[in-house]
Amino acid sequence: MFIKRSIGILLAGTVLGASVATPVFAQDAQTLQQLRNEIKTLQRQLRALEEKVAQAKKPAPAPRQAAQNLPSASPPRTGALHTNAPSSWPSWLPKVEVSLAGTFIEAAGVWRQRNENASAATDTPFSSLPFPNSPLYHEHELGFSAQQSRLALKAKGSIGPFQHLTAYFEMDFLGAGVTANARESNSYNLRIRQAYLTYDTDYYHFHVLAGQAFSLLTQTKTGITTDVNLPLTIDAQYVVGFNWTRQPQFRFVADWEKIAWFGFSVESPQINFPSNSIGIFSGPQAGTGPSQNVTAATAIGGAVAPPGLTVNTLNACQAGGLLNSTTSCSINNYPDLVQKFALDPGWGHYEVVGIERFFTDRVFTTAALGSGSNRTTTGWGVGGSALMPVWPKVIDLQGSVLYGAGLGRYASSQLPDVTIGPDGTLTPLTTFQFLVGAVIHPVEPLDFYVYYGREQLQPSYWRIGVVNGGYGNPNFLNTGCLIENQASGPAGFNDPIAGTVCSAASNVERVQEITAGFWYNLYNGDMEG
Repeated sequence: MFIKRSIGILLAGTVLGASVATPVFAQDAQTLQQLRNEIKTLQRQLRALEEKVAQAKKPAPAPRQAAQNLPSASPPRTGALHTNAPSSWPSWLPKVEVSLAGTFIEAAGVWRQRNENASAATDTPFSSLPFPNSPLYHEHELGFSAQQSRLALKAKGSIGPFQHLTAYFEMDFLGAGVTANARESNSYNLRIRQAYLTYDTDYYHFHVLAGQAFSLLTQTKTGITTDVNLPLTIDAQYVVGFNWTRQPQFRFVADWEKIAWFGFSVESPQINFPSNSIGIFSGPQAGTGPSQNVTAATAIGGAVAPPGLTVNTLNACQAGGLLNSTTSCSINNYPDLVQKFALDPGWGHYEVVGIERFFTDRVFTTAALGSGSNRTTTGWGVGGSALMPVWPKVIDLQGSVLYGAGLGRYASSQLPDVTIGPDGTLTPLTTFQFLVGAVIHPVEPLDFYVYYGREQLQPSYWRIGVVNGGYGNPNFLNTGCLIENQASGPAGFNDPIAGTVCSAASNVERVQEITAGFWYNLYNGDMEG
């Protein structure tokens, strides 16, 4: 008992010394050094007492003459491996906390009124739901999936009392290579979700993150940490209006007594286009009437190029460059820059965010050789969010809003960031995104949730002669959107019937969603190994 109490006294003294060290940071150096020496002395005494406790716990050797009558020793429990670690192991290994928290097995099922040809674990981007001109609109879809089952591994350790390191890996099976199929093996690929390293110092109150993680723009539960406030739905695409990406980044965060936080992040850029198709092609463009339909060059990305110009907005990703060659890569010259201010005043959690983006394409005149030039435009966004426990441990309310230009990539519907302007440059599309939600905990194992979100774009269009371009042009025709096309067959099931056009399929103005559900936690507690 004396040893346990002594350890408790020393631990209290250590914590007291650490808490006293912060306010004297601005005092004279001699006092600061004296406090550091006292802390080191207490730590040495604590280690000595820990060694005595470890020695006291060792069982006394049994009398030699009675050894033959003793039962054989039972094997050590798995959880005690680090306690009796071999002396050949590195000295730091027993001090590192390794956890599989976040790992789970999922069995999910879904029935959809409209066939999306998508995994039961996730919807495709909500902006690509089929229109009535497609047979998919008239078909139902049932599926089961274990793809969202997750592997997570976290390792935490400290460098002294004030500095901490954390490494985190998170993977699931929502990848699908060319050998994956849902007919027999369901052999889907392991893919990276998050992989990052963090450094935190309690003394200077700053935090650094490097690697792939949720964007700094994503709402967190407290402060500016990696504990993001994800919607509770089973859909891996979350809900309409939720602002997020997972991408490589370098992040710096400072906090003031864990109450006020400021963060800045440099993040990997990419651009959403109305259609990320690859290749330059020609096709009919609708005028104000059938006699004004013309044929004009269409730029990569699915938007109409102005007459006399050729525009390159993106390129095919290269398999030799370790990228997916069946999709496209935008032209990126500058990173996305994100800033966040967060406040935890004691009731609720509040955030204000800002973002700057850069969009580059190459434009040249088709009639003039050597006329090409790179052109860059900028996008921006401002917004905020709140998480409020209006009835602590019973009802939590949340809300978020983001407004700006060129922000489609940062929300679940994946609406486009830009369109091609009348001079060939990329024009950021003005967008408004919001999400409100409530989570109710009537009893401890039960959670009800409901969310409503919306993402909306303002049109940006032009007309040069008889050529209509931009996004949301009122001269685009939608006469084929509501008529099923049976003539073109499965290879062209999204094509409108000859003589009609369905521009709405790629010029979506607004996406909105209401979703509700519940979780019941069947068991929560320790499990014996």
